[in-house]
Amino acid sequence: MPRCPINLSSPTILTAMLIGSAMLISQIAACTPYRKEISRSGLLTKLDNQQRGVREPVKPTSINAIFAVPGGKIRTEDEDGNIILYAKSFKHLINHIIYALENNERELFVEQILSQITIDEFTERGLDPHIAFDELVKHKKDVYRVFHLMPMGERTPGLYIQSVGKNIFRLQASRAANKKLLWIGIDASFEDINYKLRWFVQ
Repeated sequence: MPRCPINLSSPTILTAMLIGSAMLISQIAACTPYRKEISRSGLLTKLDNQQRGVREPVKPTSINAIFAVPGGKIRTEDEDGNIILYAKSFKHLINHIIYALENNERELFVEQILSQITIDEFTERGLDPHIAFDELVKHKKDVYRVFHLMPMGERTPGLYIQSVGKNIFRLQASRAANKKLLWIGIDASFEDINYKLRWFVQ
């Protein structure tokens, strides 16, 4: 039986082929798998970025004006040569104590580092508050030992500020782990928008 040749030039056949092709393409498109973009920002991503040296964008943080250090310096000197100390954290206070001991700043210690509460206690007992500085000079090694326990102040891992009275705060390490030390922490009062040394914690 002779085969009937297909006439591809026939408009009817071409139209049918175009329609069939369009339907096939639409069906293929409909079968395309659905993909959802999932955010990769997470703990593992941050760790991976740190390993590859990729820095995360720093989010701006607002600091209360009370805890802001003018000019970013915790120790400044005015035009008349007067030294002004800023202690907006325990770390600042620790730095001031060390600097005063190393440079024998006895007067400055009483005027700007020692708390008014402690000064009043000395005065009420008829004692010179400067004795407090002399006591720390005598026990300088013990002062440095306790500061060694809190090298980053209140940001030292495992240490937390505790409230022990009205505007009085404590930062201390474990006594059980440091039985041989004379002191294991310091108390500070927040006076005149600065931390001042109340005294050391035994």
